[in-house]
Amino acid sequence: MPARPFRWLPHHHKRHAVKADVVARDQARTLCGEDLVIPATHTKDQWCWPTCTDCDTRWRAEEGILPFPRRSNPTPRPQRPAPTTATTRTR
Repeated sequence: MPARPFRWLPHHHKRHAVKADVVARDQARTLCGEDLVIPATHTKDQWCWPTCTDCDTRWRAEEGILPFPRRSNPTPRPQRPAPTTATTRTR
C-alpha cells in the first residue's frame, strides 16, 4: 500500500483526489464523488488548476489535517519601544 491513501490529479478543470493505488485507464471515483477514467498523461498547465474544495476537505479529514484556511492566533510580535523625543537642554 502507498504511504498515503490518496493522490491528486487534474480532472474537469480542478485537481481532485483519488485513491493512490489506481493506475492509468482505471475507472475511479474522486473523493468528491465524480467518476472518471485515470488519464495516462497530464499537461503542466493542468497541475495549476485550482484544488477541488470538496476533495480537499475529505482528504484533510482522512489525513487528520486541519481544514484550510486555518484560523490561527498569530504569534504576537515583540513591541518596539516608543521613540523618544529629543529634549532640549536649557542653560
